Amino acid sequence: MPAQIYLDLSELMAAPLRTGIQRIEREAIRHWPGPASLVPCCVDSGGHLARLPQAVLDVLCAEDNGSPAAREAERRMLASLAAAATPIPAEDLTRLLNLELFFSPIRADAHLRAAAAGTRVLWYLYDFLPFLRPDLFPPGLTKTCMHFLRGLRAATCIAFLSEQTRRDYIRRVARAPLAEGTGPVLLPGADGLQLERQIFSPNRRDFVAIGTVEPRKNPQALLEAFELLWNRGTAVRLIVAGRMSPEAKEAHAFFARHAGNPNFMVLEQPSDETLRALLRNARAVVMPSEAEGFGLPPYEALHSGIPAIASARLPSAALLSGGAMLLERMDAPSIAAAVTSLLDDATAARLWNEAAGVRLPTWAAFGWTLGTWAQG
Repeated sequence: MPAQIYLDLSELMAAPLRTGIQRIEREAIRHWPGPASLVPCCVDSGGHLARLPQAVLDVLCAEDNGSPAAREAERRMLASLAAAATPIPAEDLTRLLNLELFFSPIRADAHLRAAAAGTRVLWYLYDFLPFLRPDLFPPGLTKTCMHFLRGLRAATCIAFLSEQTRRDYIRRVARAPLAEGTGPVLLPGADGLQLERQIFSPNRRDFVAIGTVEPRKNPQALLEAFELLWNRGTAVRLIVAGRMSPEAKEAHAFFARHAGNPNFMVLEQPSDETLRALLRNARAVVMPSEAEGFGLPPYEALHSGIPAIASARLPSAALLSGGAMLLERMDAPSIAAAVTSLLDDATAARLWNEAAGVRLPTWAAFGWTLGTWAQG
C-alpha cells in the first residue's frame, strides 16, 4: 500500500468555489480514510507538479459564512500557500490522483510525463458533456477541452461519478468494452448540506433552485415557468441560490425585471448555513437542467426528506426511487404543471411520505470508497 498519494488541486487552488466538482473535492479531502496520507499538489507555471503545504487541506475543509469577505480571505490564504509550493522528488511521486476537470495543455502534459515516468495516475471522471453535447456550450469550447481528453491518456486507473459516465467512457471515448483501467462507479454523498431530516407542513410554500445559473443548465425554462404561474395569479415563491454566470444574460434580464417581486429571491453563492435555512421552508427543490454529470441538488434534497422536481435524464434520477417528480421534458409548461401539482397539500404530503423513506450514500462512504480504490 502506498505511503502517500498526491492530489492535484490546480483548478481548486485557482478558483476555490464550493459547488459541483469543487464540493466533491472538498468532501473527498474531509473524509479521506488513510492510512496513506493525502498530499496536496498543483501544476506550477512551468508545467511541473509541485507539492503544496499540508495546510492547504485544512483551509479547503474549513466552513465559511458565505460572505464575499470570507471567500476572498480563503482565496488569499490559498494563493499565499501556493507561493510556498516546492518541487516533488521523482521517487516520491508514486501515485497521482486527479478529481478535476481542466482545459490546460500544460496540466495534460504534466500528467502524461508523470505516467511515462512510472507514476500510477488515477482519475475520477464526472462527464463528457463538452464533447458529447457541444451544443450546450459556447462555440470553440470543445476544442479547448481536447487537452483534457489528451491528458486522460495518462490515467492508468479510472473511476466514475455515475454509471452513465462509465457507459459514455466505454462506448464513446475509449470505444472498447473492456477499456484498460476502467474502474468502479463511486457515488457522491448526499449529506453535504448537513441538514436534519425535514417534515412536511402546509406552511412550507417555497420552491428552491440550487446551483450555477448558466445557459446550459436551462434556467430560462424554470424562470418562465414561474412567470407563467405568477401571471395566472398563483402566489408561489421561487428562490434561486447559486453562482450567477455572466453568460446567463436572459436570466439576468429576468432578475432585473422581477427585482421587486415578493415571490422571487436571488442569492449569489450563499453559505451552506443560508441554504439550510432556505430548505427548512421549502416545499420542494427544483432543478431545470437536463444534462449533468450527476445532478446533486435533487439528490441532496431527498436525503433530507424534501421532494424534488428534476429531469428523468439526470444520472442521479436512477437513485431517486421515491419523492421526486421526474419529468421527461424540462420546459416551462412542464415545470409549471409540476409546481402546480405540488401546491396541492395532499399531493405534496404523498411525495414527502415517499421522500421520508429514501436513504442515499453519505460523503463518509464516498471518502472511504475513493480512498480504498486509490490505495488499492
